[in-house]
Amino acid sequence: MKNLIPPKLLGQFQERPVPLKDIVDFLDSNKDVSTAQLCRFLDIEPSKVYNYRGNINRKSKDGQKSFSDVRPKAATKSYYRYSAKDKFNLVKEYLKNNDEQKSELLRKYGLYQSDISRWLDQVEEASVHVLGRRKTRSDKKTDEQLKIERLEKELSEQEKTTAKLSTLLILQKKTFDMLKKND
Repeated sequence: MKNLIPPKLLGQFQERPVPLKDIVDFLDSNKDVSTAQLCRFLDIEPSKVYNYRGNINRKSKDGQKSFSDVRPKAATKSYYRYSAKDKFNLVKEYLKNNDEQKSELLRKYGLYQSDISRWLDQVEEASVHVLGRRKTRSDKKTDEQLKIERLEKELSEQEKTTAKLSTLLILQKKTFDMLKKND
């Protein structure tokens, strides 16, 4: 990390307190250094930098430099929650970028490396769960299909029984009629 900071600025950063304007200017000119990394090095809260950027963004309406593309969590009214689809798209975007673009992406969306790592673990866990499920065999019948087959079989047996009883009834009537004629 020290290699990324020019020696002149490194000396300036070691003076206390470091002006927030200098920190923001340095971060804007060095996209490969994240706010969280620099704040850890300087031992200050990242929320101070995010709030400072948010205030600059609100005040710069006259066409000066604006940080409107940065949406830090601390500057929002409440904690911003990303949808599952947004998280997945951010992870995909993060993985296909190089280191400089990754830092810029984290800064732009107000994220930390740990957020991406956690989401990546969740994506992996969900993938393993979904891909680990066995596909149901097409020749194996469900409980509903088995019940339907059983009921259809019972119905056909009852229809056969009804047909036999109908035949017996007809034969009985004919026999009765024949016996009545013979009397």
